[in-house]
Amino acid sequence: MNSIAILAAAASVLCISAAAADAKDIKKKQQFMDAVIGKKLVRNRYWFIVAADGTIYGDTAQKGKIKGAWVWNKRYYCRNLYIGTTQLPVDCQKVTIDGDQVVFTRKKGKGKAVPMTISD
Repeated sequence: MNSIAILAAAASVLCISAAAADAKDIKKKQQFMDAVIGKKLVRNRYWFIVAADGTIYGDTAQKGKIKGAWVWNKRYYCRNLYIGTTQLPVDCQKVTIDGDQVVFTRKKGKGKAVPMTISD
């Protein structure tokens, strides 16, 4: 019985590793543009769109409209964002994509990871 449990655990680890291997770091502005620009990004009760003209817009269920601006700086998506009347700190984020999942990791990849789903 122990060997079955060990094999099951090993298979789970291999599946998780294979899934993580599909994730791709976005390192160039054109990759970001192709993957994210103009697409609705959704998480829980809010959504936003990163537009080609350097703007960000969207909405939350409770805190109001999302408005802001973005630039690509070296390997990072940098944004200046308002949610309602609250300004968030300017932040440059590492971007990773895996299928319809985009993960923005704050503080140049050293902060909180925020997963978003690309919605049609």
